[in-house]
Amino acid sequence: MKHTVVDLEAKPVQRVWGGTRIAERLGLQTQDPIGELWLAYDQNRIRSGPLAGKTLVEVLPELGADFIGQAAYSKYGLELPLLVKFLDTAEWLSVQVHPDDAYAHTVEAASGFHGKTEAWYILEGEGEIVYGLREPLARQSLAQAAQDGTLWDWLQREWVTSEQVIPVPAGTIHALGPDLLLYEVQQRSDLTYRLYDYGRPRELHLEKGLDVAKLEPTPVPHLTPLPAHHKEILLACAAFVLERYQLRGRLTLRAPEDSFLLLTLVAGGAEWLEGSLSWGDTLLIGAGEAIELTGQAQFLGTFVPSSDWLEGYPNSVRMFQ
Repeated sequence: MKHTVVDLEAKPVQRVWGGTRIAERLGLQTQDPIGELWLAYDQNRIRSGPLAGKTLVEVLPELGADFIGQAAYSKYGLELPLLVKFLDTAEWLSVQVHPDDAYAHTVEAASGFHGKTEAWYILEGEGEIVYGLREPLARQSLAQAAQDGTLWDWLQREWVTSEQVIPVPAGTIHALGPDLLLYEVQQRSDLTYRLYDYGRPRELHLEKGLDVAKLEPTPVPHLTPLPAHHKEILLACAAFVLERYQLRGRLTLRAPEDSFLLLTLVAGGAEWLEGSLSWGDTLLIGAGEAIELTGQAQFLGTFVPSSDWLEGYPNSVRMFQ
């Protein structure tokens, strides 16, 4: 049987810095701080249809290379190379940095992970983030500042607001501040090196973090959404493209011919062939496949671009790594 769309079941994740908005939106009866809602990753269970109850990693061999698409399959094989989540921040997250593919595939080869380039789209709220350093800093000076607790004084803080897109290439020192609800797309990787954690009793990873961190200021790129028919292109890089879609009545969305499309409802409500979609619901659409939607809603979508496709995007939406 050919599968064209897979309906994914989200997973709430408790975090020490998490807030209450995710639990409230989902009607969860918990006092735990839910910091993340994992919308699309390889351990997601499938919510409906003939594959219901199975995890995505279990069914990827059945879905096959044609479903994943050549752009993704040629780089990553039969895996879902992206992870999509919501984050709700009540406190500062740790100051951290992620490696690129080259470092991950050599130094961290045993982990099986890729590098970790990511991007944030602010859904609600406004507040501060850490983004790079205020001025260049030598490796030993950064190590000393991390150890003696003065690193905070060297970090560049930026104010962000709703609907802003923040690219975070691998190697960028960063942290999310409180009072933000956001969508995040990232490469499939759990390689996070903490540099500073506000005195929390968690491990730091200074040597590896300093190996990969950019030790000079890295201003937040200010991207300009690019209108394209029924959608806006928000960001494009080698790891993923991020798009925004407005549904006003009826809309047909089609995944690129050479990549799957991860489609997440971020506002409003919609219907598709198999039922209703509400906040956070995410569909994995096979390469080249289409889906009919009705309702009033906003969606974010992400996919892996081919190198030819990537070259066609203007610099106004590009994240350079």
